[in-house]
Amino acid sequence: MSDATVVTPGALISDALARRGITLDDLAQSTRLRRGLLEQMESDDFADTGGDMYARGHLRVIAGVLDIDSDALLAAYDEAPAVRRPPAP
Repeated sequence: MSDATVVTPGALISDALARRGITLDDLAQSTRLRRGLLEQMESDDFADTGGDMYARGHLRVIAGVLDIDSDALLAAYDEAPAVRRPPAP
């Protein structure tokens, strides 16, 4: 699979927000995650999520609120080479 065909978690989040007419402020309120952190995650920057375990937890919560497949979102997080990951402990 080439990088051009890889779907990123940020793209899945952005698409779900647009399809549902939900703003980042709405998502922040529903998930209780900071808007700034959600903006970073939508840009595929997970470095400030508190670690890989927290990034995965945040993605599961986001998937639930946006009614998207959490397994697909986590797979995108795992497979997208352009994702900025949290530093290793």
